[in-house]
Amino acid sequence: MEEFESYDGQFRDGDRIYVDAPLKDIIEAENYAITSIVLGSLSIVFSFFVFGFILGIFAITNGLHAKQVLNSRHHKYHVATAGIICGYVSFGLSALWLVYYVVIIVATLLMV
Repeated sequence: MEEFESYDGQFRDGDRIYVDAPLKDIIEAENYAITSIVLGSLSIVFSFFVFGFILGIFAITNGLHAKQVLNSRHHKYHVATAGIICGYVSFGLSALWLVYYVVIIVATLLMV
């Protein structure tokens, strides 16, 4: 019989990895991770509208929720991380667009 290795809440037996979280929670966290990457990608596309900023918030919250349950050995953990990064990039792009819109409005008002 092989010995079990344990690390970060997981137990390995040969090629099988066992996680100490319930399966229901893992499936829910995987869904949050996928939702995070989809919303993060959409938030970058729509970052020049306020809609992208709102989608970025949802991408970050879903990604953080997924990372609470999953650990770094799980393949959807990195999907959640990518969703969080896309959400933060969307914040930055939305801020740049907001500055652009304010400059255009102020320049237009000064010309009149």
